[in-house]
Parts: sequence; structure tokens; C-alpha cells
Amino acid sequence: MKTTIAKIFKQWRTQKRYSQLQLALELGVSSKHISFLETGRSQPSRQMLLNIALFLNCSKSETNRALYSAGFSPAFIELENNHEDLKPVFSAIQQMLDNHMPYPALVLNQQWDLINANQAAIDLMQQIGMAGHTNFLQALIADDENTSAIINWKESMAQVLVRLRNEMYMQGSNEFLLNCEKQLLQKIGSDAILSTFDNSNTVLTTQLRINNQAYSFFSVIANLGAVQDVAVSEFKIEMMFPADDRTTQYFTQITA
Repeated sequence: MKTTIAKIFKQWRTQKRYSQLQLALELGVSSKHISFLETGRSQPSRQMLLNIALFLNCSKSETNRALYSAGFSPAFIELENNHEDLKPVFSAIQQMLDNHMPYPALVLNQQWDLINANQAAIDLMQQIGMAGHTNFLQALIADDENTSAIINWKESMAQVLVRLRNEMYMQGSNEFLLNCEKQLLQKIGSDAILSTFDNSNTVLTTQLRINNQAYSFFSVIANLGAVQDVAVSEFKIEMMFPADDRTTQYFTQITA
């Protein structure tokens, strides 16, 4: 069933936790106008649609989806990954992956599909039993706490769930991501996510067991906000850094 622009507007507003009055005041229109947009009694202009999307920090794909639904042309381009205009972007991404060696780095899209990875990340996925998956969320969902290579399994799952929820809040959600959120929550066993974190730690880490030794990482995630292409703009470049000397020495030695 096609989603109407009225439903999209209401979804955006409620997801970002604005009342009709609050949104109206921010946009300089009447609350009645916002109400009419959400019930379909009024149709938005293209500029009004873009104003709402910009104010609510909607993703490029969500903005395009709304424009299509309202009968307007898209605001953001959708290119093939091999398009000439994207070559500098993919070159920069590859440079980041290469320069991060000997530590793992990978590229995920909005769905958390694995787009690219350096050799350290490929090897690590193999070592922890996740090499058979092309989607990082599904790999974690398939993981078993009792046999997992992730030592702080519940805490790491909670970190991913919080991150996923933040991304859906900022970029919008879809059926696949909502289903993954539900499955992750079921695996953790409670919606009291913060109770799984050790607040005495300065940095939240993922601790992995490799060859009967414990290694610890934290991640830095880069986004491509300057890229106007819909799909590539939503790529996440995740760079894993060692959180202790043992982990640093391990990765330095295996690539020496």
C-alpha cells in the first residue's frame, strides 16, 4: 500500500517528538495548517515539504520518498556506485580503510550491510565466526551469548541497539531495521538498556576472545554528510581502535 504524504508527515513529527503546535511555531505556520497536512485536507508545496524535512533533520532518502509521494521531483541524486562523480568519494573511503591498518575498519550502509572492509576487519570477522554474514545486524542477531567470541556480549548488544535506535531517530526507519531492533531487544531480554552498561568505564568497549586471549576495542564512526548522493551519504565508516596495550601489540605483531 502506498504511503501518503500525510502519513509521512505525521510519522516524521511523532518520531521526532514534536507536537503539532511546536512544529507550527518552528516553521512559522499555524497549527491548523500542520493538522490539515497530516490529515490530507491540505497538500504541501514542494518548499514546505523541504522546510519540514530540513527542520526535522530527515535523511536524504526520506526526503526524496516524501517528495515522490507528494508528486514532486526528488531533491537528491541517486547514482550508481561506479559513477564518475563518486570516484573521489570511494577513493577517500578506500584510503581511510587502508590507512587504518593494522586495525579493523569497515563500511556499512543504512541497512548495516557490509559494503567494504580492510583486511584486518575481514580477518577479525573470520576469527569471531561472523564471516558468513553480509549484514552486520543479522550477524549479531545470529550470535549466541553462550558460544560467542564477544566477552561482554550483553553490553555490546545493548550498545548496538542504542546506536540503531539513534540512527533510526535521525535518519528514519524501515521494516527491516524495526525488525532487527525487535530481535536485538529480545536477545538482550529487557528494555532496561542502560542497566547493562558499566558506568564506571570512561569508554564503552567491545571485548573479544581470540585464541583464548581477551582483546578490547572501541569504535570511531565517520559519516559522509557532504555527499549528496542518497545511498552513499548514508554510509558509515567504522574504525576500530585498540583500548589497551595487549590489543595494540596483537594487531601490530600479526601484520609485522
